[in-house]
Amino acid sequence: MPLLIDKNLYYTLDFLPEGYFIIDNDYKVIYWNKSLELLTGVEKEKILNTKLEDTFQNFGKEIYKKRIDPIFKGGPPVVFSAKLHKNLFSQGKKQSEFYYQVTISSLRITEEKHNALFSVENKSEVYSQINELINLREEALNEIDEKEKIHTKLIGQHTEIQNAFSILTEKNLQIEKQKQQLLELNATKDKFFSILAHDLINPFSALMGYSSLLVEKFETYTSGDIKQMIEIMNFTINQTYDLLQNLLQWSQAQSGKIENKPVKVDLNEIAVNNIKLLKNNILEKNIEIENSIPENIVVYVDYNMINTVFRNLISNAIKFTQKGGSINIVHEQQTGDSELKDKFVIISVNDTGVGISKENIEKLFRIEESITTIGTNNERGTGLGLMLCKEFVEITGGKIWVESEVGKGSKFFIKIPLCTD
Repeated sequence: MPLLIDKNLYYTLDFLPEGYFIIDNDYKVIYWNKSLELLTGVEKEKILNTKLEDTFQNFGKEIYKKRIDPIFKGGPPVVFSAKLHKNLFSQGKKQSEFYYQVTISSLRITEEKHNALFSVENKSEVYSQINELINLREEALNEIDEKEKIHTKLIGQHTEIQNAFSILTEKNLQIEKQKQQLLELNATKDKFFSILAHDLINPFSALMGYSSLLVEKFETYTSGDIKQMIEIMNFTINQTYDLLQNLLQWSQAQSGKIENKPVKVDLNEIAVNNIKLLKNNILEKNIEIENSIPENIVVYVDYNMINTVFRNLISNAIKFTQKGGSINIVHEQQTGDSELKDKFVIISVNDTGVGISKENIEKLFRIEESITTIGTNNERGTGLGLMLCKEFVEITGGKIWVESEVGKGSKFFIKIPLCTD
């Protein structure tokens, strides 16, 4: 026996805020409440007794029929979510998006017949809020992303500024270093010309004076007077020659024009040769000189450079040692690192001369502050001999230093590489 739908159900559904409609198993609409008219814009009179798909084409699609058909056999409820089925209630070509949550339940008519009751709930406001939140989230993410880009850019700019500042600081240091070098070069140049002016004018004045006397009054002088003047002129010429030679070697060392050509050199032999060269100076002051360097102490250095160093050190020792004094050229015994002992030799030139003050020791090897001291027999120095020694010893990879006390003599040390072959 058929179960008739209670008319009170229609009356109740008419006044509910949700949309409700009923279709039979032919998809014909047999009920359409007032809320649906507002939701879809479709009036009840126009859709009743028509097929649902005639108004809403999507319901005629197989994908939807396949899920709805079991309802007519008393199957379980079916839900079409508002998010996934936004075009379900679109009409014709107008594919509007409606956020309607649709729940379909089986409505029993007879033992074997069931209709389908559709509950349509408007979720547009909810999804509008959700979409708004999504949009806000996207905007926030975009803003965060933009800020992150700006932050990254600022970090990059900060790094660039730091790098630029480091480069600028380095350039300033280089400029300061170059400025200092320029000042030192200027001081060197000033000292160089000072030496030229002072140490060349004096000997040339002496030469011109004596030569003028000989030219103008030669007949008035005895042969002894003439010989004495010639000896003074010869001494002056030799001193001037030494000065010019030192100036030339020093200027070549400064400009890098002197080539370092290391060879095997016997230090005992170098010392002996220079003592012979300076024999007259030694005899004139009655100085006792001793060479204590053992034979076969062989170093690997430039011959001309080490010869110049020995000549200057011995010459200086003679110059600043009083008559009757002594000079000793010594092979120093090293202490400490055994490896260094095998690689270097230390030689010292020791004298019993006038000595050097602590203040002047600090100036000995610097041309901008170097001093020219008169020897014990009024010998004049060039002011360049020790600086030349320093240049040549350092070119060989060695070191030079001095120990001295006023009135107690001086010890000049050189440390140079041994020949290991």
